[in-house]
Amino acid sequence: MPKTPKTKPKTYPKKQSKKTNSKMPTHTVSITKSKFYWIVLTVVAIVCMAILGFTSNIPIQKVALIMVTVLSVLGLAGYVRVKSSNLSNKMRATYLFVGAAVIGFGIWAIMLILLTETGLGVQVANSLGDQLFIISSQVIFLVIGAFVGEGLGKNMTFQSFVSKIRQKF
Repeated sequence: MPKTPKTKPKTYPKKQSKKTNSKMPTHTVSITKSKFYWIVLTVVAIVCMAILGFTSNIPIQKVALIMVTVLSVLGLAGYVRVKSSNLSNKMRATYLFVGAAVIGFGIWAIMLILLTETGLGVQVANSLGDQLFIISSQVIFLVIGAFVGEGLGKNMTFQSFVSKIRQKF
């Protein structure tokens, strides 16, 4: 039978490695993922456009149309950046592009044709200016189309329909 030692071997505590601050995230967090950032950016944009319109003596309806145009683009960018999606980035970008290019442009073209046929287009263009009205309305409807495309991308029924079409080709 082996002898047991009379004294216990000394156990030294293991050296603890220097920990970096455990509260710090391991990856860099982007400021553009914060809703607060987009809210502050929107408020700053509104204030700057209002001051610019006031100091430049631009009519209020033109300033309002420019504000809606800029804020719609900011809204889309903020939504895409903050809101997560179940789609890959490539598929999400495809749905946004198709929504803007097909749906948004289609809605804008139909609106333009209706305004031209009813005669309201001339009145709107005279009060706002041709270029401002055309560019602003087109940007706004492209953004609306992109939101519709994003909604279609999240719709599981539509995704199953698209996958059936892909299988046929």
